[in-house]
Amino acid sequence: MNNTALFYALGTVVCWGLYSVLLHKGSLLMNPGGPPDVGSRMKAFLMVGIAYFIVGIVGPMLVMKAKGTPLTFPMGGLTWSLLAGLAGAVGAYFLLMALSSGKGPVESKALVLLVPAIVFAGAPIVNAIVSITKDKVWGETHWQFYTGILLAAAGVAMVMKYRPLGHGAPPPKAAGAPSALVQPVMAPGYVDVTTRPWSVS
Repeated sequence: MNNTALFYALGTVVCWGLYSVLLHKGSLLMNPGGPPDVGSRMKAFLMVGIAYFIVGIVGPMLVMKAKGTPLTFPMGGLTWSLLAGLAGAVGAYFLLMALSSGKGPVESKALVLLVPAIVFAGAPIVNAIVSITKDKVWGETHWQFYTGILLAAAGVAMVMKYRPLGHGAPPPKAAGAPSALVQPVMAPGYVDVTTRPWSVS
């Protein structure tokens, strides 16, 4: 991989890594004080569409105009590019619905960890399988490649099983309950004047 490809690939990693967190936050803030309902999710999705319009339509039009690129679209390129756009848009919709489907604050926070792990580890697996099948190179692919796919799948399973939030987290401690970790050790005959009633005669 050359440096230019690596630069853009890492840029995609950063943008898509932030995408889920930002999208979840946006859907929550569309309905302040309550869980995201269908309406708030659609408001967030609408903002994503506007961003796509700015970056995906206005931007390319300006670049093509500056470069003098003719606005002619061969049918094959147009069809496959539209299919790619539909796949991306529907995927963004599914991602938003998954991120905002938590039944409570704890599950909602857990989904921000779990959903991107499933999506961004699963998508390369799908891409690899489809690409290898399309190019018919199953027999020419090294076993290490298949091992990497299996490790990616195993990584998703481990993230889901050992997530720090959700069912695997200990229950929250009741307010006001004493904790053995913070109890002071008192010397014999010592009176803690900060916790017991006392008076000065």
